[in-house]
Amino acid sequence: MKNSGSIRVVGLGGSLSKVSTSLAALKLALQGASDAGAKTTPLDIRSLDLPIYAPDLAPPPRVIQICNEVHHANGLMME
Repeated sequence: MKNSGSIRVVGLGGSLSKVSTSLAALKLALQGASDAGAKTTPLDIRSLDLPIYAPDLAPPPRVIQICNEVHHANGLMME
């Protein structure tokens, strides 16, 4: 597996079901990007445990993480 890290691809997805076929497809697509030499980062909505939007509160660290990952990515895959 080649992984030069010159291209960064973020995959954002997941569902609340225990078995998410769309998340499985996203992981497969990210594996293809990694095999082609990209640095990949999967972001599974379930594991991020995002809060309900509250505009008067500072964003929690996990929200800042998502923003930073997407900002620095060359590509974004979403399911």
